Amino acid sequence: MCRRPDVEVDPFEILRLQLRLGAIADQVRALERDANVYARAHHLEATTNAYDALLAEACMLAGVDRDPHARGDAERFREEVELTARGWSW
Repeated sequence: MCRRPDVEVDPFEILRLQLRLGAIADQVRALERDANVYARAHHLEATTNAYDALLAEACMLAGVDRDPHARGDAERFREEVELTARGWSW
């Protein structure tokens, strides 16, 4: 699922999404560092799922092809690299 190349995307929408990606990425890193968080595994899973959902939205806006059934660190890394190659940062 990728967007059509002739569809104009609002640059502010992209910026908002990049800011949200950065905030969620910070939360994931904080949870990974803090072993004393109550229900850490649950919070880490929920936050990682939110990050993956934002990555999927970013891929759609940037025209990155993605396999909706692929999951995990390798797919997440591939999507991050593809977005970075297209000028995205967070």
